[in-house]
Amino acid sequence: MFDSLSDRLTAALRKLTGRGVLRPEDIEASLREVRMALLEADVNYKVVKDFQERIRVQLAGAELEKHLNPAQQVVKVVHDELVEMLGANTEGLHWAPSPPTVVLLAGLQGSGKTTTAIKLALWARRQGRKPLVAALDLRRPAAVEQLRVLAEREKVDFHTGTGAVEAIAQQSIAEARRRGDDLVVLDTAGRLHVDRELLEELGHLKQSVPVTETLLVADAMTGQEAVKVGSAFAEAVGLDGVILTKLDGDARGGAALSLRFATGQRVRFAGVGEKPADLEVFHADRMTSRILGMGDVLSLIEKAERAVDREEAQRVEKNLRAGTVSFDDFLVNIRQLKSMGSVAGVLEMMPGAGQLKGALAGSDPEAEVKRMEAIILSMTRRERARPELIDGSRRRRIARGSGTQVSDVNKVLKAREAMQQLLRQFGGGGGRKPNLAGLGRMLGR
Repeated sequence: MFDSLSDRLTAALRKLTGRGVLRPEDIEASLREVRMALLEADVNYKVVKDFQERIRVQLAGAELEKHLNPAQQVVKVVHDELVEMLGANTEGLHWAPSPPTVVLLAGLQGSGKTTTAIKLALWARRQGRKPLVAALDLRRPAAVEQLRVLAEREKVDFHTGTGAVEAIAQQSIAEARRRGDDLVVLDTAGRLHVDRELLEELGHLKQSVPVTETLLVADAMTGQEAVKVGSAFAEAVGLDGVILTKLDGDARGGAALSLRFATGQRVRFAGVGEKPADLEVFHADRMTSRILGMGDVLSLIEKAERAVDREEAQRVEKNLRAGTVSFDDFLVNIRQLKSMGSVAGVLEMMPGAGQLKGALAGSDPEAEVKRMEAIILSMTRRERARPELIDGSRRRRIARGSGTQVSDVNKVLKAREAMQQLLRQFGGGGGRKPNLAGLGRMLGR
């Protein structure tokens, strides 16, 4: 996520390391690098110009805070201004004073509205709410059926109908009240491009029902095109926020960093994967920390709390405290890591993400994790419980059984040792700081 932007910004700011004094020429050189990084990330040039000027004003003649060196001072200012550019968001939905809350999803065809409707419903359910999704894209029967299937699979209440979309929306709200649902997500029709008919239809729909919030669903991968779409919807229909889809695949970040300027509204949610649970509140401060390579520990903890089996985790912890981590424990950790979503995405949330990416350069973390799992499953129960028994002949048999090489088995054996050491450090190993480079060894690097 935002890899190219993150690499450019961290490289630009790293040049200030070791400077005892922040000279005007240092500031200007850093600003040039930051400007180029943002422009290459497809950020709107007006946004970049305003961003650059705000940083210049803050740094020019500024006295360094006692606990910050010059490089840290610049990073702090860039961090704070990036948070502001992203919209300083920390909130999810605004709930109606009396239920149901009605959320109208708008956007172009292909932006991900239908899957986002389900993701938003599941997010609300995690907040203790009872959602209903309504299919209003009557021009595309496949979209209605897609939403129906997703709703049935995730056990979310569903409603649709025939006739005018305004009437179906009203019926959906009435159905929600009957069922005791407190959230209605309206999945509206889209087009391949913004046109008058689409905007007028949305305008009429919005006037016919008590919409609490209108959220634009925009594809982050389309860059400045998403910004143009956002401007058109904001002007014609009115928006209360933005949901960015496919943010996990966006290496540049131009849409996320420009949409507030274009729409006047904050990015409220981000789609960070293909799974139904892969929708997160877009915390601007956390995203900024990721961009600057500082990690996102709070989101990592929240993701772990949702995905990790507590009983299994407690069992592993008990073994760890006893000083032994078997391959069964290791397998639990691998599967818990996989359950948290993209392995690369999880590693990205850890402090020192840049160091981790360097340690894993040239490898596919997802493939490495699958290979490790296959190797462990090719061990006998006794071998998994007592790794010290695995000698040369056993290594050859495990390699044949998992379709790998003996060298791959050796890497997994070393990785278990590295994980045990790493977990001990995290779990109170004498106050030592975690050795993040150990994660590279965990994945066989």
